[in-house]
Amino acid sequence: MPPIIRADDIVLQLAAPRTAAFTAEGWAFELKLDGFRLLAERIGGTVRLVLRRGRDATAQFPEIVEALAALPGGDFILDGELVIQDEEGRPIFQRLLKRSTLAAPRDIQKGLRADPAVYFAFDLLMADGVDLRGEPLGRRKALLFETIPKADRVLPVEHVEAQGEALLAAVKAKGLEGIMAKRLDAPYTGGRSDKWLKIALKHVADFAVVGWADDWGALYLATWDGARFVYAGKVGSGFTPKLAEGLKPELVPHRVRGPPCAGDPPREKEAVWCTPTVVVEVRFKNWPEGLSLREPAFLRVREDKTPKECLAPADGLAPAPAKEPPAAVKVSNAGKVFFPESGITKGEVVGYYRGASPWLLPYLRDRPLMLTRYPDGITGKSFFQKAKPQAAPDFIRTVSVFNEEEGRALEQLVCDDLRTLEWCATMGAIPLHIPAARVATIDRADWVVIDFDPKDAAFEHVIDLARALQRLCDDAELPSFPKTSGATGLHVLIPIGLQLDHAGARQLAELFATLLVQAHPGLATVERSMKKRGGRVYVDAGQNGAGRLIAAPFCVRAEPGAPVSMPLTWDEVRPGLGPRQFSIRDALTRLEQRGDPMAKVLELKPDLPRAVERLGAKLGG
Repeated sequence: MPPIIRADDIVLQLAAPRTAAFTAEGWAFELKLDGFRLLAERIGGTVRLVLRRGRDATAQFPEIVEALAALPGGDFILDGELVIQDEEGRPIFQRLLKRSTLAAPRDIQKGLRADPAVYFAFDLLMADGVDLRGEPLGRRKALLFETIPKADRVLPVEHVEAQGEALLAAVKAKGLEGIMAKRLDAPYTGGRSDKWLKIALKHVADFAVVGWADDWGALYLATWDGARFVYAGKVGSGFTPKLAEGLKPELVPHRVRGPPCAGDPPREKEAVWCTPTVVVEVRFKNWPEGLSLREPAFLRVREDKTPKECLAPADGLAPAPAKEPPAAVKVSNAGKVFFPESGITKGEVVGYYRGASPWLLPYLRDRPLMLTRYPDGITGKSFFQKAKPQAAPDFIRTVSVFNEEEGRALEQLVCDDLRTLEWCATMGAIPLHIPAARVATIDRADWVVIDFDPKDAAFEHVIDLARALQRLCDDAELPSFPKTSGATGLHVLIPIGLQLDHAGARQLAELFATLLVQAHPGLATVERSMKKRGGRVYVDAGQNGAGRLIAAPFCVRAEPGAPVSMPLTWDEVRPGLGPRQFSIRDALTRLEQRGDPMAKVLELKPDLPRAVERLGAKLGG
């Protein structure tokens, strides 16, 4: 009789990211391992190893195949993580990656002897032909330990119940990657959900710059060991062309012929080396001894530090996780499908908003919020929600704001914290709309926004006009920040730091729109009427003004596939970009890797009078 399921039939359950650990009954907490996600199948005595994207790894890890084949019992399918560990038991991803590329039997055997792998099984999905995915995790865990005895190369993953904060503290002390949190009463469901959470430690350190790639796409890094500089890897993520331009005058005069550091610097042809004079701050996932940084991301230049102050951090060095309360809002009907075309559920939307909260909440805090609620998903009825519902919990904050359309003051919602964001999401709120003003300065704007609305125009024209706006801003020495709308267009936000009231903000936006139409009459228009646009992009300045709103950065839009409004770097605004390019299923990974390129729009206060003077001089020019 054929088995009821095979590894190829299984859609992996994925975890939503969370910024801090918590203590709660009904949750299991286990180590987060830095390796390859792997399904291990044994059916009829034959073992197969299947990686996350379906690639067969059976031939490359014969020691795991041998260990699985020797286990007692019958058929099974395990879910787990394949790792290679150092002498102290810490996963070393680079060694695993190297072994995964070996193909010749002789090379595979050599790699096995040098770096044997271990398979950590954290779930049992099938046993003796019985599909266990519908069983609660607690039962699957119990069966896992009954089925899989501890062996040298295959180990069931231990867990602790309830005490997530204590486990994360122990993990941090050992310099490990983080922890996983899993609901003990939940079945195994394919896709990302809030029943599994990943809580990763992020490390931050300062590094001396010892070189750059010849295309200026990355910097080479080193630390000081007290006698010499030692190579630490390179960073490209977050290092933009604009940042490169700013660093060239500091680095190019100090160019040298070879690497000015010990260790194992690369011999890449594109590497250009320099005597270290510049210090940068970099965030990274982990840093195995003697190897390069794992998943580094450029944060900033440290002008307050010298290269010899860049000492290698001790094991486990990482900023303390921000305090964040455990989820306080119960999600009813979490399995209700909100996006029918992609099968995305209400629970996934809530999980996304929880995961995105560290980046989203700074835009929402202290701003009157308007929700668009879809209680039955995007194909059902929807309605706007500004005022606080009568049945809202006591922790929901409101502020009295005069509504011009209704001619009266409304007690509008304000989302200052994770609990309120969770509540909004559980109420079926999909897009979240915010004004440019905060409650404390309700009559003044933080930014001006230009909304490029293509309708029948090609999106490539939106890209051309957005880059033209960037050039206008650069000429006026104004910072500018693009984001996809998540629907049909592109938004560009220009920080003004409360220097204008809403009427002034709208006038500045109209000035930008006029200049764009003046320079690109065949592509741009300020005609609101569709009939009068003539296939051109509508440059909309009307989202500025008292009571005017935009889709918040990172919010979900009510469009097929659950796209999100995603902040971009300017080098991403190029042909091929689409307004719905990012969705809740890939946005969190991007955020973890890149952070928020728009964050400074909330802080900057440019020289606005001088900028307006420069822009005004272009009128009619």
